[in-house]
Amino acid sequence: MPSTGWLAKLKRIRLLPPRDVEFFGLMEHIADTAAETSYWLTELFNSDARRGPELATTIENCLTRTTQIEKSIEDLLGRSQQPPFGRIEISQFANDVFRIVKYINHSANRYVVYDIPSSDKEMRELAAIIREACEQIVEAVRCLRRDRHVEPYARAVDQLETRADEIYHGGLRRRFQEIRADRANLEARIKATPTTAEVETVLSLIMANTEYTRHVAVFFILRQVYAELERAIDACTEATNTLKSMVADNV
Repeated sequence: MPSTGWLAKLKRIRLLPPRDVEFFGLMEHIADTAAETSYWLTELFNSDARRGPELATTIENCLTRTTQIEKSIEDLLGRSQQPPFGRIEISQFANDVFRIVKYINHSANRYVVYDIPSSDKEMRELAAIIREACEQIVEAVRCLRRDRHVEPYARAVDQLETRADEIYHGGLRRRFQEIRADRANLEARIKATPTTAEVETVLSLIMANTEYTRHVAVFFILRQVYAELERAIDACTEATNTLKSMVADNV
C-alpha cells in the first residue's frame, strides 16, 4: 500500500514543463484577424464608392491589430520554455499572416487613394478567393489543437492560388486588349479625318485621345491593385506551407 502511494505521487511530478498552449490562442487570433480583413476587402469592392475611406480605415485597423498579435507571439517565443512547435516556424507563420493583411491593406489603400469609381470583375473575384483562402487557414490553425491534419486545407489554398493566377493574368490581358482596340480605333479616326476638318471634328478627336489616355492611366493603376491582391494570395500559400512544415517537424 505505501509503495502505491509513492507511485501515485511520482506520476503527478512533471519532469518537463508543459507545452505552452497560449501559442494556439494567439495563432488562432491572428488567423481570424486575416479572415476578418479579407471580409472587409470584399465589402470594399462590392460597396458604394462613398464607403471606400471608411472601409479602408477598418482594414488598416486590422493591420494594426495583426502587428500587435505578431509582437505578442514574438514576446511569448522569447519567454516560453517549450513551445508546441518549432520557434522558427511559429515566427514565420505569424509573419506570413501579417503579410497577407499587409497586402490586403495595400490593395485597399490604392483602390481608395486613386479614387477608382468601381471595382471590376477580376478584383471582386480575387478578393473572394483571398477570403476563402483565409478561411482555410483559420480551419488549418484550429486543427492544430486536435489532429494537426493541415494537408487538406493546404491543398485547398494551392488550388485557390492557381485560380487566382488565371484571374490575375486574364484580367490584365482583357484590359490590355481593350486599350489596344481603343488605340487602333483612335488611329483609324485620325487617318480618316481630312486636314480641312471642321473644328467640331478636331475637338472630337482631342476628346477621344484624352479618353484613351485616361484608359491607359486606369490600366496602370488597376495593375497595382491586382499585383497587391496577387501578393496576398501568394502569402496565403506561404502560410499553409509553413503550417505543413511546422507539423512535419513535430510528428
